[in-house]
Amino acid sequence: MNFELFIARRLSSSKLNKNYYSGPIKIICILSIAISLIIMIIAISSGLGLKNAIEQKLINLESHIQISHINNSGESESIQLRDKHITNIHNIEGIKYLHPVTKKSAIISNNNNIEGVLLKGITAEYKTNMIKSSIIQGSYFNIEENNQILISYKQANALKLKAGESCILYFLSKNNNIQKRKFMVYGIFKMENEMFDELYAFTKTETIQKINKWENQEFTNYEIILDENNRSEKIAQKINKILPYNLVATSIKNKFFGVFSWIQLFNKNTNFILIIMIIICVINMTNALLILVLERTKMIGVLKSCGMTNKSILKIFAYNSLEMSLLGILIGNTIGITLCLIQQKTQIIQLDSASYFVNYLPIFLDIKLLLTINIITFAIIQISLIIPYYVMKKLSPSNILKIN
Repeated sequence: MNFELFIARRLSSSKLNKNYYSGPIKIICILSIAISLIIMIIAISSGLGLKNAIEQKLINLESHIQISHINNSGESESIQLRDKHITNIHNIEGIKYLHPVTKKSAIISNNNNIEGVLLKGITAEYKTNMIKSSIIQGSYFNIEENNQILISYKQANALKLKAGESCILYFLSKNNNIQKRKFMVYGIFKMENEMFDELYAFTKTETIQKINKWENQEFTNYEIILDENNRSEKIAQKINKILPYNLVATSIKNKFFGVFSWIQLFNKNTNFILIIMIIICVINMTNALLILVLERTKMIGVLKSCGMTNKSILKIFAYNSLEMSLLGILIGNTIGITLCLIQQKTQIIQLDSASYFVNYLPIFLDIKLLLTINIITFAIIQISLIIPYYVMKKLSPSNILKIN
C-alpha cells in the first residue's frame, strides 16, 4: 500500500477538518480554481468566437484575396485577366474559387427617398448559397430578366421599398454625366453584417458592364476564395508573381489592416486574463497547503521522528494538492463549457453590431486548446508546493514534540 496516499486520504476525509482552518480554506481553494477555469474557458471561447466571426464577416464582404488595378483606380477602370493567368492562378494550391466582380457607386431613389449604395455586379456562381440564405423577402435573380437588384433590409426600410417594386438608380459616368436606370427590386437580404447591410446592393455583372460600356471580359476586380484563411498573405504573394505589371493581389488582412490589428488585441486581452487567473490559482493553492502544513506540525513531527523523509511527507501534501486541483478543474470545466454551450444555442448575450460586426457574442470551443490550457494550469498550480515544502523542511521534530 502507498503509505503517503493512505495518510493523504485520511487527512482529506477526517472529520477533524471542520475544527481546523484547513477545511474551509480547501473549499475556497477548490472554488477559486473552478472560478478561474470558468473565466479562462469563457474568455478563450468568446475571444476565438468573436475573432472568427469578424474574420468571416470580412471574408463574406470582400473574399480572402482581391485582384485589382495597381493604381487602385476603383470602379473607374476595368481590368482583364487572360486565360493563361486564370489557369495559373487556379493551379496554386489552396485556391477554391476565382470570381470576377464589377462595382459601381449609385444612388437609389424612390418617392423622394434616396440612399447611397455600392452596387456589386456578380456572376451566377458568386457566393450563391450565402446570398440566397440571407434573403428575407422576394427571391434571387431571375436569369432571363435584366436590371434586377437585391437590396438590404436597411436600405429597403429607408427607401420604403418592397420586393417586386421598382426604383430609379443614378450613376456617374466618366464624363461626369448622370445616368439613370430603372431597376426591379427582386429580393431583400439581411446579412447580419453592418457593413454589408448599409453599403452593398447586388445586381448582375452584365448590368454594370452595359452601363459602363465594357466588354464581357472586363471587370472591376477579381475575388479569390481560399480553402483556408490563414495562408491568404502567402498565396497573395504567389499570385502577384503570376499577374501582369498593372495588377496586384491584396489579402483581406492587408485590405482591412486596422480591423485585423484590432482583432489581435483579443489575443493580448485573453492572454492577460489567463495569466491573472493562473496566478490566483497558485496563490490560493499555496495558502491552502501552507495552512494545512502549519496545522499539521505535530503530525509532521511524529512522522519525522519515525524516520519519514521530507520527500515522503511532501508526497502527502502533493496528493492533497492533486485532489484539490483536479476537483477544481473538473468543476470549472463542467460549468464553463456548459455556459458556453448555452450561449451557443440561445445567443442570450447580445452585442452592438455597429461596434463588433455581430449582434451576439459568438462562442468557439476549441477542444485541443482548452485541453492544453487545463494541462498547463494543472502543471503550474503544482508550483504552489514549493513554499509549503521549505516551511515543512525547517520543522524540527525536537522542537515540535518537546514537552514544556
